[in-house]
Amino acid sequence: MQIAQALAGYSLGDADNLRRAMGKKKKEVMAAERERFLAGVQAQGTADAKTAGEIFDQMETFAAYGFNKSHSAAYAVITYQTAYLKAHYRTEFMAGLLSLEAGDTDNTYKNLAECRDRNIPILPPDVNESREDFTVAGETIRFGLGAVKGVGSKAIETIIAARAEGPFTSLHDFCLRVRGQLVNRRVVEGLVKCGAFDSLERNRARLLASLDEVLRWGAARAEERSVQQIGLFGQAAGGDAPPPLATVPAWSAEEELRAEREAIGFFITGHPLDRYAQDLRKFTNATTATLRARGAAEPAGDGERNGRPDARPRVRLGGVIHTLKLRNSKRGDRYATFVLEDKEGAVEVIAWPEAYRRHEAIIQSGAPVVVAGALDVSDDRCQVIADEVAPLAAARAEAIRQVHVRVPLPALGRDGLETLRAILAAHPGPCDAFLHLERGGDDHETIVALPSSLRVAATDQMVNAVERVLGAGVTSFR
Repeated sequence: MQIAQALAGYSLGDADNLRRAMGKKKKEVMAAERERFLAGVQAQGTADAKTAGEIFDQMETFAAYGFNKSHSAAYAVITYQTAYLKAHYRTEFMAGLLSLEAGDTDNTYKNLAECRDRNIPILPPDVNESREDFTVAGETIRFGLGAVKGVGSKAIETIIAARAEGPFTSLHDFCLRVRGQLVNRRVVEGLVKCGAFDSLERNRARLLASLDEVLRWGAARAEERSVQQIGLFGQAAGGDAPPPLATVPAWSAEEELRAEREAIGFFITGHPLDRYAQDLRKFTNATTATLRARGAAEPAGDGERNGRPDARPRVRLGGVIHTLKLRNSKRGDRYATFVLEDKEGAVEVIAWPEAYRRHEAIIQSGAPVVVAGALDVSDDRCQVIADEVAPLAAARAEAIRQVHVRVPLPALGRDGLETLRAILAAHPGPCDAFLHLERGGDDHETIVALPSSLRVAATDQMVNAVERVLGAGVTSFR
């Protein structure tokens, strides 16, 4: 504004209009202002026409994105403060960041991945511990109840107010103390699916199967209390005894993870790719977090598009399919679009009719997959055009040569060893099997190479059978 006043004779009002025009970047307005500025400089005789044009161009360039010193200093202070908090209070910082960006799915994926990289455990929601936002619990971060789909702020306020009288002790206690239209069946179902009742009852399938009866019991007890109908022996007319929880088998780890994702939109207590973590790099060359960088670094591909060489880079990445949508092309052919999620984020994938016909069963299966195809990246889009879709378990089985099983001998015993032998014999395959016998009480182990008659297949079925006996995480591959 001072330049326009001093060189071109602008009034304060006209100089402010020039500033606004530069800020809005309107070409036609800027062209008119340029002519006016040059004419003003010529009339004032303060500079020649060439110098006046250069000065105006510099003002216009600076207005596109420029800071004065006070603005830059303020940004520098905020940057330093943010870096200090992240370095010295990393758990609190990440909890605040997750709460701030909870509505942005891409950023939430990125923040959860950073927590994993920094060894900050993320705990599922808990009806006795969680508040609405993400909170710090020691060196961990607790998911907020606000992350559960269908659970609104008013319902959360009701839950927190009820537990102020004391922690909930069971599903029955929760349904008896937390009542009203704001905390309905849908809300409680979402809380069960995401693990918010795990501290009270670990079997989520049991809670879900019992939910309707427990809710009816809680409503009846509440009504009896409100009208104070007392029976002959001082009990409520409907009886005090809560209904027993249903006797049903617990969900598998895969079923629990699917329920968590349905309730929250993310995997919390684990990820379907966890058991493939050591093997993914053998048959993939990218993750969702590296796709854009890969697109910039590898502009040339080796495929064809419409009969001509395809310049798009080729990628192979593993993940879980969700948000599957089936569509029809203009010719009436069925194709699919879906989101492929790994532990670092998600990317949109398109399987055109020919690819969809070949891989329909795999795409529909819900199992982890490896997708190979062309990467299509622009400023506002990142997609993978799938050519091949294969089960991740099959790709792993082809790449694996050895299966290693950790065996805690004191906890297993001779009968357990016989059970393990029967399991391995029931899953024959091409992989050599090794037992890592742990005696307990020290760090030593004995590694036993099993005979060729006990070579096994590196399948999910074999892993699940072994880990049902020995516990999660005892199986590894090479």
